[in-house]
Amino acid sequence: MLNLFVVTGISGSGKTSALNMLEDLGYYCIDNLPVALINDALSMLAANGYHRIAMSVDARDKESSKSLIPTIDSLQNQYDINGIFLTASTMVLQRRYSETRRRHPFSFQNDITDEKEMPNTIIECIERERALMTKIQEKFLTLDTDKLNTNDLKKAIFELIGGIKNNFSLVVVQSFSYKDGIPIDSDLVFDARCLPNPFYDPKLRDLTGRDTKVIKYLAEKNDVHSFIEDILLYLKNWLPNYMKKERSYLTVSVGCTGGKHRSVYCSEEIAKKLSGNWKTLIRHRKVL
Repeated sequence: MLNLFVVTGISGSGKTSALNMLEDLGYYCIDNLPVALINDALSMLAANGYHRIAMSVDARDKESSKSLIPTIDSLQNQYDINGIFLTASTMVLQRRYSETRRRHPFSFQNDITDEKEMPNTIIECIERERALMTKIQEKFLTLDTDKLNTNDLKKAIFELIGGIKNNFSLVVVQSFSYKDGIPIDSDLVFDARCLPNPFYDPKLRDLTGRDTKVIKYLAEKNDVHSFIEDILLYLKNWLPNYMKKERSYLTVSVGCTGGKHRSVYCSEEIAKKLSGNWKTLIRHRKVL
């Protein structure tokens, strides 16, 4: 069966870079394919013997944003389809456009919204596109590229290719620092700042939640154990319901002040204990 990987998302979030990485992984790639051409393109490629296709889909106009999900759903029985939605914060996207000196696609298209006047600023363009693509983002696994350099993005794409398969659900468990804000790709957020902090032990300060000494320190704390068990109980009870809502993934974020000790340890434990029943992917935003 032909394998299709769909790349979509906010302009400037890294779709072209992601597509280049998929090409390196052996996918035949198509950039900025209009939604209306997806069916014909797949039929032609399948007839010519292609088995792994990746396409960046252009769904920035109102009609395409409405038709993308029904189009993908109609192909589920014919092809093995997975995908990602790339996004980033407005501030980061604005900086990227400033650095590259490129115009946002919405700045010169007057038929993309029902508004009579075109957006005047880059921020207006970004926010209008974000609003237009809300439903599409809900369909795919979201990857926030705010803190990702090229190598980080390549690693994330590689992990997703290995982690997302048809007919099973993926739970992404990630740690983060509240200093950087809550990751915008989060579905569920748990705050570990209430737990004992290894940072205040000089011997543990420069270590992370993956190091043996920090693991021992946190594993001995009853509050930490209860925190993890309460999260696991919630997830075990409610994950099936989340996945019934036509979802193939759920992103669980655990945060602490610096994103290196408590959140890392808790995320590792949660992912490990979920892995017996669910496909899990662990991601640390502040720890390599």
